[in-house]
Amino acid sequence: MPPAVTDSLDIWAVDSQLGADGSISVDFLLPTGIYINLDVPRDATISHIKQLLWKQAHAYPLFHLLMEIDSYMFSCVNQTAVHEELEDETRRLCDVRPFLPVLKLVTRNCDPGEKLDSKIGVLIGKG
Repeated sequence: MPPAVTDSLDIWAVDSQLGADGSISVDFLLPTGIYINLDVPRDATISHIKQLLWKQAHAYPLFHLLMEIDSYMFSCVNQTAVHEELEDETRRLCDVRPFLPVLKLVTRNCDPGEKLDSKIGVLIGKG
């Protein structure tokens, strides 16, 4: 049997040739319709990436229309073609593995604490 060969175009693979310096060019779409392209570290957490984006967004028009940073989260299409909202900001970008390096900043639907309480309730069997 031949040895396993990784796809040379897979930008999320550890031995990828595309990110030799450890950064990946990611496209961001803000709720204001502004498009920003940034080079971000491949191993950066979602929280760190959001901070980098926020610093860069200060220089773009319509920034004053955005709410505070904690009111937003990223969403993307993952490798299995499923729309995924990235609520857990401790995950790394290379672990999320978006289908394309495109992240959309969307408004959070509710307080993260409320969602956690709901998940805990489901786990312990509370209605």
